Amino acid sequence: MDTREISLELKRLRKQKRLSQKALSGKCGISRASIIAIERGASDMSLSTLLEILDALGMDLKMVPKAVEAGRVAGRFPNLDELKKMRLAGEL
Repeated sequence: MDTREISLELKRLRKQKRLSQKALSGKCGISRASIIAIERGASDMSLSTLLEILDALGMDLKMVPKAVEAGRVAGRFPNLDELKKMRLAGEL
């Protein structure tokens, strides 16, 4: 997921929760102008800002392994265990 996708997802979640930008701003203590810039993808946000927004939206941050792309793992060929997992996941 890139920063643009994160920005769009934050906007989608805000709208899903039926919060205005002003209301979200008040809940997380971040200026409305910053919320607007973040949702437009015009501003990089710090991790602490992301966490504040997610908390205000009732969300958590979860880190997951990247998906294997086209038979490669992080730019290299997969090892035997990774190939087995890929096969079981139907990726091969």
